[in-house]
Amino acid sequence: MDEIEVIISGISDLLRPSTSHALILEEVCGNESKRRLAMIIGGREATDLRTCMSGYKTPRPLTFDLVAFLLLEADVTVNKVVIYDVNDGVFNSYIYCTRPDGSTFKVDSRPTDAFSLSLKMGFPIFVTDEILEKEKIRIVTSDGSGFSMPLNSVGTDMLQMDLEAAVNNEDYERAAMLRDEISRRKGE
Repeated sequence: MDEIEVIISGISDLLRPSTSHALILEEVCGNESKRRLAMIIGGREATDLRTCMSGYKTPRPLTFDLVAFLLLEADVTVNKVVIYDVNDGVFNSYIYCTRPDGSTFKVDSRPTDAFSLSLKMGFPIFVTDEILEKEKIRIVTSDGSGFSMPLNSVGTDMLQMDLEAAVNNEDYERAAMLRDEISRRKGE
């Protein structure tokens, strides 16, 4: 399974009508057209990541500061984080570590927690090539301002809100597509 290194290239403003944000990961490579992946994250996670990205020092340690201090004190080296799965808009990741005796282990983690820790400790972020290719953002306008995300990258709750908006706007073709995707996810 090939792993592709990515960086956090940005966090969107609030997505309407919810309190979600889009975290954009971008492929690190020499190619002109770098693939990008959007993850829908909550407001708290966006605030934590922005705090880490800005280098702001909080008056008291936050959770990711605590974890970083514990790992450093225990002489555990964090090697990388890898996003290995996505289902119903939920991404899964492992943090790979090395103990002082050289043995290795991995820990299941929410990607946003791993990203905050990465920003604090400086270890790289990877996505499997399969997920990056399948879930990448697709540009739909010539100037790059319009894009689409695969439905699997979006949670069912956001699909439901989009369905309601489509019905209210009398966009019945989109509403039918969203209804079908929601039913598929619920196993109906």
